[in-house]
Amino acid sequence: MANHNGIKTWNRGARSLHWLMALLILLQSAVGWIAHEMPRSPLKIDVMTGHKSLGITLLLLVFIRLLWRWRHPGPPVPEGSKYWEIWAARLSHAALYALMIALPLSGWLAASTSIIPWKLWWVIPWPAIAAADEHLHDIAGEVHEALVWCLVALLVVHVAAALWHHFVKQDTVLIRMLRGQR
Repeated sequence: MANHNGIKTWNRGARSLHWLMALLILLQSAVGWIAHEMPRSPLKIDVMTGHKSLGITLLLLVFIRLLWRWRHPGPPVPEGSKYWEIWAARLSHAALYALMIALPLSGWLAASTSIIPWKLWWVIPWPAIAAADEHLHDIAGEVHEALVWCLVALLVVHVAAALWHHFVKQDTVLIRMLRGQR
C-alpha cells in the first residue's frame, strides 16, 4: 500500500496529465469521427494521419501517466467510502487504462494492415506491426470501433461518478482532480 504522507489531493503532475489526456481523447474522438465520415480523398488521408499520430501520442502519454502514478502516490480514498465504491473505482480506472492502451494498439494494427503507409505527425515513417491484409484490417477496424464505444460508455460512467461524488456525496473526489484540495 502506498504511503500517503498526509497527501490530500492529486499532485499537479497527475492533474495535468489527467486533463491533458482528457482533452486529447475528446479531440481524438472528434478527428476520428470526422475522418470516418469523409469520402476517400487526399484530405481524408491527411485527417487520418492526424488521428493516427494523436493515437500514438496518447499511447505514449498513457505510459508516462502510469509511470508518474507509480512514482507519485495518490490521495487516500475519502473517509466513509464503502468497499463496493472503492472496488468499482479501482476496476473502472483499470479498465480506462486498459482501453487507453488497447485503442491505439488496435488502431495501429488497423493502420499497419492497410496498404497506405503513414508518417507520425507527417514526419516520422511509422513501422507496421503486421503485413497488409484486408481481412485482418477489417477485423482490427471493427475491434477498434467496438473499443471506442466501450471507452465512451466508461467515460460517461467516470464523469457521472465524479459528479455523484461532488453533488450527492459532497466529498472532495472531484475537487482533488480539478484544482487540488484547499
